[in-house]
Amino acid sequence: MSATERGESKIRIRPMEPMDIDRVLAIDSKITGVRRAATYTDLIIGDLGKIPDLSFVAEVDGEVQGFLLARRDYFGEPFSEEGMIHILGVEPDYWRQGIATRMVDALAETCQEKKLNAVRIMIDERDDQLQSLFERSGFRRGKLVDYTKKFKK
Repeated sequence: MSATERGESKIRIRPMEPMDIDRVLAIDSKITGVRRAATYTDLIIGDLGKIPDLSFVAEVDGEVQGFLLARRDYFGEPFSEEGMIHILGVEPDYWRQGIATRMVDALAETCQEKKLNAVRIMIDERDDQLQSLFERSGFRRGKLVDYTKKFKK
């Protein structure tokens, strides 16, 4: 019996394309409750009008239900070329189906193929759920410490 016959959905992870932007923004808006179109559109297409080179979407039965925005970046001293995850989101109706894990795994595999040294993500120290996801995927707390200086608007 196939996955479709058992009522399971077929999940396909693929590189993000410009045509995915509207769906990515819709998923993010559903998750966060706000429409951050200008900020995310800039992040998605900011590098000379192209999708960040390490971004993926997850399709379920042909419809985008998850996204991972990532790009190459440089960290440390001496500099190390790495993949940096900026945003990860999954349509709430599709949570706990392994979609986020599969996108993170696809990113890790791509980074290895491209000879990058690591994959990084910055996570709110209070977000136990997201920390758990990445720990299950083999990520460990790094040695860099985030310092932030906020400005009044």
